[in-house]
Amino acid sequence: MKLVIGLAGLPLAGKETVGNKIADLIKADGISVSRHRFSDILRDTLDLWGMPHGRANEQILAQIMQRPGAFPEGVLSRAMKHRLKQNTADVGILDGVRWDSDEAMIREFPQESIASLIIYVDTDDDHRYARLIARNRSGEASTTREQFAELNRQPNETFIPIIGTRADIKLVNNYEAIADFEKDIVTAYEQSIKPLLHAGK
Repeated sequence: MKLVIGLAGLPLAGKETVGNKIADLIKADGISVSRHRFSDILRDTLDLWGMPHGRANEQILAQIMQRPGAFPEGVLSRAMKHRLKQNTADVGILDGVRWDSDEAMIREFPQESIASLIIYVDTDDDHRYARLIARNRSGEASTTREQFAELNRQPNETFIPIIGTRADIKLVNNYEAIADFEKDIVTAYEQSIKPLLHAGK
């Protein structure tokens, strides 16, 4: 693997849009890319326990895994690092960077001659809430603004803006049209990501 890209941002900020567009751009440059999410590991674990997927169960499981004394510190981050290193793609895009240990894990890759960077996707609460209501997944349209605010106060979410202050790239997604946001993504790719992929060539 030549490059690991970590995506951080609160739910519905637009991380998936960023990941999709960057993956398309990388593929268009003839470079292999793989997608990864911390939630994949959580969902695999929930499957083993016979429990349903969903944000609530994933948050609870992640909190248990991050609780001091429950598991070795950063166990989820280490599991993801193992997955990334086992992957044969040139670039790994990791969605859902939210803990200090996630950030530290991504920052360790250059020590192993693998470039890395973190992209933070920022969006105001009004836009994120409107997207939640519009997508109406599993009855989300009935979520009140107060319930939405409470979800954002969960421990899984509170570190994300802090990580955002240290991100290598910051994208603001307060657009109504995805096409407008994608223009910013293309610019970030051309200026900050593509040079890493072609370094030394």
